[in-house]
Amino acid sequence: MITRIPEEAVNYFIRCARKAAEAGLLSCSSGNLSLRIPASEGTHGSLQSLDNHDGQDISRNPQSTMPEAPSDLALLSATGSWLEELREDQVALCRISDGQCLNGVQPTMEAGFHLGVMRRRPEINCVLHFQSPYATVVSCMKDKPRDFNVTLEGPLYVGREVPVVPFLPPGSDELAAAVTDALSGHDIVLMSNHGQAACGKDFRDTLRRAVFFEMACRIIVLSRGNYTVI
Repeated sequence: MITRIPEEAVNYFIRCARKAAEAGLLSCSSGNLSLRIPASEGTHGSLQSLDNHDGQDISRNPQSTMPEAPSDLALLSATGSWLEELREDQVALCRISDGQCLNGVQPTMEAGFHLGVMRRRPEINCVLHFQSPYATVVSCMKDKPRDFNVTLEGPLYVGREVPVVPFLPPGSDELAAAVTDALSGHDIVLMSNHGQAACGKDFRDTLRRAVFFEMACRIIVLSRGNYTVI
């Protein structure tokens, strides 16, 4: 078990955080990220290739860095941190099974569902949560849409059904349980009056899902209800 985050893992996590910010899905501290990381002594070697992605598509094939068996370790952005300017001292190392922080950095207040989803679904290696502009508008609607498949990307990357959880206090055990339950059978969830959360096999998969869901929400909002689904 490691208690210090390998430099390669920190650097990759920070690059992923900035990539998410560049996608226009968050403002200030309104987003958080988690990534499952290898726990073996071979962590250094398995993450070494991540340094080769500077200046390129950093999310290309990150799954190749994941362990064959699910790890019990995850990196999370720190509470109050801004993903676009995340620093090394704002990356928390947590044990997935019990949520214990192993490096003294307080993780995001939404760590409950980040770790809960990874605990419930061993194949999930990334969780993203944003108050992205259009998904948040939709999350505040009195009559929320149930079908977000307004473009071909919807059924491909978002899914035919997007569950909606009621508004619950941010950071609460109740919210963590509700989001974890919703993401147990889906890969994205709309959080009432709060935004969206997405999960996937790796960072690229998860970010793409969040981006296409945001695009669907944008179409729905800008159409003022005059839209069709496929």
